[in-house]
Amino acid sequence: MISCEHVQEILDAYALGAADAADGRAIEEHVADCVRCWEELSKAQQTAALVALTSPLTEAPGSLEARIVEAAARDRAPERAKGAPLLGRVRLSWPSAAGALGVAAAAALAFASFLQIQMNDLRNEKDELAQALESTQDTVEDQAQVITISAASDTRETTMEAVAAPEGAWGEYFWSRSAGGGFIVCHDMPVLPDGEVYQAWFVMDGEQVSAGTFLASEDGGCVYPMKPEEPVRGADGVGVSQEKAGGSESPSGDWLIWAAFERE
Repeated sequence: MISCEHVQEILDAYALGAADAADGRAIEEHVADCVRCWEELSKAQQTAALVALTSPLTEAPGSLEARIVEAAARDRAPERAKGAPLLGRVRLSWPSAAGALGVAAAAALAFASFLQIQMNDLRNEKDELAQALESTQDTVEDQAQVITISAASDTRETTMEAVAAPEGAWGEYFWSRSAGGGFIVCHDMPVLPDGEVYQAWFVMDGEQVSAGTFLASEDGGCVYPMKPEEPVRGADGVGVSQEKAGGSESPSGDWLIWAAFERE
């Protein structure tokens, strides 16, 4: 029997099917009684399998089928099985192993694709859940703001008249100094084309300060807590314009509804 050192030198070649027949038989006899080298052979075969999986697939030559059939016939020969070590009897020849690796590669790729699909589905579900939770949290915060302002002792109200909106559209603006905010209630607002939103504004010394975008319900109603990017003090009025989705830096047209504040 050959030594462990010799086996280590030719183990990779054997796993790749590049060892000659004599070395192959010697390795098989050795690893049948050597656990350490058996483990090293298993690692080498796994590496060889990975090489097969990462190698580009090419069309097999026409003579390959005949060689595989011939090799399979030799493997089934009684004289080969008689007296052969256990590993030799159960181990496929390299052409047969290559075929098995091809099947394994296809199965591995199919399973990997299946896992990728499942991961994508889970990722999409997670993203959708996160968006739903974020939307729910925003809704709860909006409702809390409306309730706080409505319940404040110093809440005031002003009517927002239609300017460029169709006849019948109007709104109300409620605000409270102690609550530190306000909200718009709109009625009979016009139906918006796809890709457009309502945008709320404060007007201060002739400058328009965006207070966020919103949509109305199908009947043209809304309850929208104003969300200016910076605190607003001493505004001259509040208005709503019609803008592209995402909002604008300044109103792109006339006010749909508008209310001027009375100076105190």
